[in-house]
Amino acid sequence: MGQIPRETIEQILDSTDIVELIGSYLQLTRAGSNHKALCPFHIEKSPSFNVNPHTQRYKCFGCQVSGDAIEFVKEYENLPFNDAVRKLADQAGIQIVEDVFDAKEEARRKSRAKIQRLQIEAAKFFNMLLFKKDFAQPARDYLKARGLGMDVSRSWQFGYAPENQSIFFQWAEAEGFPVPLLVEGGLAAWRDEYNPNRGAYARFRHRLMFPVNNDFGDTIAFSGRVLDKDQKGGKYVNSPETPLFDKSKTFYGFDKTKRPILREKKAIVMEGQLDLIAAYESGIENVTAAMGTAFTAQHAQLLKRHTDEAILCFDSDTAGVAAATKAFRVLAPTGMLVRIALVPPGEDPDSLIRKHGPASLEDILNEAPEFFDFQIDRRGSLLTTGPLRDRLNFAKELAFDIALVDDKMVQDSLINRISVRLKVGEEDIRRQVSNAKRDQIRAEKSKIRRENMV
Repeated sequence: MGQIPRETIEQILDSTDIVELIGSYLQLTRAGSNHKALCPFHIEKSPSFNVNPHTQRYKCFGCQVSGDAIEFVKEYENLPFNDAVRKLADQAGIQIVEDVFDAKEEARRKSRAKIQRLQIEAAKFFNMLLFKKDFAQPARDYLKARGLGMDVSRSWQFGYAPENQSIFFQWAEAEGFPVPLLVEGGLAAWRDEYNPNRGAYARFRHRLMFPVNNDFGDTIAFSGRVLDKDQKGGKYVNSPETPLFDKSKTFYGFDKTKRPILREKKAIVMEGQLDLIAAYESGIENVTAAMGTAFTAQHAQLLKRHTDEAILCFDSDTAGVAAATKAFRVLAPTGMLVRIALVPPGEDPDSLIRKHGPASLEDILNEAPEFFDFQIDRRGSLLTTGPLRDRLNFAKELAFDIALVDDKMVQDSLINRISVRLKVGEEDIRRQVSNAKRDQIRAEKSKIRRENMV
C-alpha cells in the first residue's frame, strides 16, 4: 500500500461536506454563518469548537486543534491517515489509486483489516447458526420468550456461539482465519499464553451473541449472554480489547442510536443490551448502554459530544441505585444535566415494555427527577423533617456530589435548593461543598503521583 495522490485527496475533500460529516459525530449548533460544538479533543464546558462551511475546516479556540474533514476523522476515530482517507473515499464513492510503497503503514493497515474482516465474517457465521441450526434452538427459544422476533434478530444481527467449539474452529479454518488471528481478534484465547503450542479455546460457547459495531456499523467485537442458569462464566462475556475495540470508549448500539440522541437532545442510559434493544424497537430510540463495564470518563465525554442531558434508567434495587450514583459522578464534571429514572422493583425496561407497553417506560422517563432531588426523595420525610443532625449528615453526603459540578451558578442553585428542602442553612452546605472539593483535588493529585511512580 502506497501514498495516496494529492489529487485524490483533494477530490475526496471536495466531495465531503464538513458540517454534515462532523454533525454526524457531534451536537452542532449554528453560530452566525458557522457552527459550533463542544470540542471532542479536550474537556470543556462551553463550546469553542468551530466548523466553517466556507473554508470546510474546523478549529478549536480552546486547544487550538484544527484541520479538514480527513484530519477530523483521523483524530476522532484514532485512525492512520490513509485509513481516514479511505473511509471518506468509500462514503463519497471515490476509488483510490495509490503510489509510493510504505511497508510499516501497509503492515498496520493489513493487521487491522484482517481483524475487521474476522469480526464481520464471525457475525455472519453466528447469525447463520442462530437461524439455521437445530443446536441453536435454546437461543431462539430465549429470544422468543423475550418477545424478540426474527426480524429484530436480523436487524441487530443476533447470533449463536456453539457449545461444541470444534464447529467454530472448523469454520475459521475453512475461512482462512488462523488461530493467532482468532486470539488477536478476541474470539479465542490461548490455553497457556506462554506456550501457544498447547492450543486455544473459543472464548464464546453456548451463548447468545450480540455484535458490537463502530460508528459506521462495522462489527468490531462481541458480547455473549449465557443461555443456562448454571452456565459457567459471567452473565455477559465481552470481547477483550483489540486494535479495533476499547470497551471503555464504546457504547452498544451507538451506530443506530447516536442520531436519535442528537435529535432528541438527551441520552437514556441503560444497563444492558436487551433493555436497549427493547426500548429502541418500541420507538424509544435515543438510548445507549455501556459494554458491561464501569461507566468511564471516556463514555461521559462521548455522550457530552452528542447531548447535554442524560437519563440514567437503571434497576431500582440497591445495586441499581449504586450504579446510578457512580455514573452521575462520572457525568457531573462534564456539565451534563443528569436525571434518574428507576423502573419498579422486580422489573427492568425490557420486562416493563413487554408487560405494559412503551408508554409505561416513557412515563417514568418523562417524570425522572434530577439527581439531587432523586437522592432526597428516596430518603423520604425522615431526613427532610427529622433531627437537624441527621439532615446535616445527609447534606454532607450531597456536598460531595455538588462539588463535582464545576459550574458555579449551577452549584449555587443546587445549594439553595437543597438548603430549602432539607431546612439546613446555605452556609453550612457551602462549607461542606468547599471541604469536599478540597478533598477531591487532594485525592486527584495523590492519584497522579501514584501513576507517575509506576
